[in-house]
Amino acid sequence: MDKDQLMEVCLLAGRILVEAGSEIYRVEDTMRHIAFCGHEMDNAAFTSLTGVLISFKQAPYTRFTQVVRRGIDMNRIAQVNTLSRQFEAGDISLDDFQIALKAIQASPPPFSLAMQTFGAGLESACLMIIFTQKYDWHDFLFAFVIGAIGYWVAIVLGQHTRLRFIGELLGAFVIAMLTLLAVKYLGGQNVNNIIIGAIMPLVPGVPMTNALRDLFEGNLLAGIERGIESSMVVGAIAVGVGIAFYLV
Repeated sequence: MDKDQLMEVCLLAGRILVEAGSEIYRVEDTMRHIAFCGHEMDNAAFTSLTGVLISFKQAPYTRFTQVVRRGIDMNRIAQVNTLSRQFEAGDISLDDFQIALKAIQASPPPFSLAMQTFGAGLESACLMIIFTQKYDWHDFLFAFVIGAIGYWVAIVLGQHTRLRFIGELLGAFVIAMLTLLAVKYLGGQNVNNIIIGAIMPLVPGVPMTNALRDLFEGNLLAGIERGIESSMVVGAIAVGVGIAFYLV
């Protein structure tokens, strides 16, 4: 089996998993498992949030690939896991594995931005009721609309700027400003309730959970990196809301 191609498949699988928001221990375990199935028993993998590395004892060099953007995509994680199991079982060849991974990497998100925005609005409205335990259907509508707009702003800005956390900051600012205006001029009932619901799609719940799992698994570097990143996102959200309250 071609060592270069096997290395490339390991790196590509690891990169897709990191970009999709997988736990670091899962990424490294998947890469080592693929190498083992490719008859490279003595191998080593190292992963951080910004890069993936693989090494074979019998290979004359170590391969590395950089991770630039990350998000949450459970569908891609499941697809890579399925392919790795098929490769282990011998159902697909290394060539087919590589082609399938490239197809996953090149594929568009499973849901359009419009669908994601609608889902964010629905999440905002439902979580407002869950967290506040108040069935205020008037504020339910405001939370739906404002949460959807804030999420759209955060996603669009995040896609068009290299400045991290600016999307979350401005998204939270828009949410707080629209909430204050809705309560003041459009008959909204409770500022706190609407903001609590509308801000939820921006909160990095999965990265926070993965940071703890990485720490518990002993991946201290990745756990600390992801924990700091999540904390900065939460800080950016808080600053955005604070600026809106200060201005109004």
